[in-house]
Amino acid sequence: MQYLIIVLVSVLPGLGWLWFFYKTDKYEPEPKKLVLRTFLLGVFVAIAMGTSFDGLPFPWGPARYAAVIWAPIVEETAKFLIVFWTVFSNKNFNEPMDGIVYSASAALGFAACENAFYVFSSWHGGSPEMGVFTLLARSVFSVPGHALFSAFFGAALGYAKGRKGMKPVLAVIAGLLLSMVAHGLFNWLSMENILGGLSFIVFMALLWRLVYRKLLIPALNASPFKKESSK
Repeated sequence: MQYLIIVLVSVLPGLGWLWFFYKTDKYEPEPKKLVLRTFLLGVFVAIAMGTSFDGLPFPWGPARYAAVIWAPIVEETAKFLIVFWTVFSNKNFNEPMDGIVYSASAALGFAACENAFYVFSSWHGGSPEMGVFTLLARSVFSVPGHALFSAFFGAALGYAKGRKGMKPVLAVIAGLLLSMVAHGLFNWLSMENILGGLSFIVFMALLWRLVYRKLLIPALNASPFKKESSK
């Protein structure tokens, strides 16, 4: 029972950040069931990836390379495919902001599962204090970080919906690559401890600012429902 409670508490930050991104979509909010389904798909994909890759002899090299290169490529691609295959063609995906909402949903489902694993491991393999510290640290950085990484391909999908030609295709490719780069930088800075971790804090602050000012606000301003909401 104790471990079940630990896992459930570890999932709460993901749900909290999901609510934050959901409420940001103020002009035409998405159906809650569809957002929650995307979140749960992120959870299931994280479980599937964790059980499938564990122990397999992939030639990924040292753990540092796996964390900085391969993990961002595999994880961001998986989150992208969740949104692209299950939500992108849905009639409710009808404004630029929807790409960010659904990418955040898939990313936070993935992050919630990952968070439960790390907190449980720290608690069970270390100590209750270590488990609490892991929960607090990841709830502030890693969990919302996943949503911020995926916001790049989410914004690109929001831009591409309804457009034809190569320009939207290239935008989606660029968005996915930026998601991978942001994820890789996050993992690298979290391991290097440059300037006593200050560089990591600065990176997260800049990432929040970049996503908010360059992705989220423009997506909201481009909403076709903005004028209807202001009436």
